[in-house]
Amino acid sequence: MKGALLELYRHKTWATLRLIEHCQGLEDNHLDATIPGTYGTIRNTLRHLVGSEEGYFSILTRERFRTKEAAAAFVPSDALPDGPVPLDELAERIRRLGPHWETLAEDIDLPGREVTTRDGWRVPGAVPMAQVIHHADDHRTHILSILGARGLTVPDLAIWDYAQSTGLMPELPVTSGD
Repeated sequence: MKGALLELYRHKTWATLRLIEHCQGLEDNHLDATIPGTYGTIRNTLRHLVGSEEGYFSILTRERFRTKEAAAAFVPSDALPDGPVPLDELAERIRRLGPHWETLAEDIDLPGREVTTRDGWRVPGAVPMAQVIHHADDHRTHILSILGARGLTVPDLAIWDYAQSTGLMPELPVTSGD
C-alpha cells in the first residue's frame, strides 16, 4: 500500500506542476476567468491549491497544538503573501514540496499518529494525508472545467498520463503474429 500512496503523491505533484505550466501560457483574461460551481478564478484556485498543500504538510510535520488558542495563534513561517502570486512561484513551491510528500508516504507510523489542525481539531495523520490528494484533484478539475468552458486546450492530467509520461506504463511491442 505504501507504494500506491507514493505514486498518488507523485501524481499529485506531477499533475499540479503540469497544470501550472499549462496556465503560464494563458493570457490574464483567462487566468482571471471562472464559471459557476468552481472555487473561483484560475489564478485564485491555483493559489488556494498551493497554499492548502503547504498547510496540510504543516499539519503533518509540525508539533501538535495543545489548545485551541495555540492553534489559532499559529502563523506559518513561509505563508503565501496576500494578493496575486506569480505562477512560477506557485510551481516552485510545489516542486519543493514534492520530495517531502514522498518522504511522508514512507513513514509507516504517520497515518496513525495524532496531528492537530489550526482550527482546533485532533485527527489521525491519515486524514490530511488523504485530503491533500483529494483537494488537489478537486481543484485541478475546477481549473480544467474553466479551461474547457472557455474552449481552451485542457491538459491530460490522469494517472494514466502520469504513468505513461514517467515510464511506469510502457507500451507492449508490436509483433508480427509469432
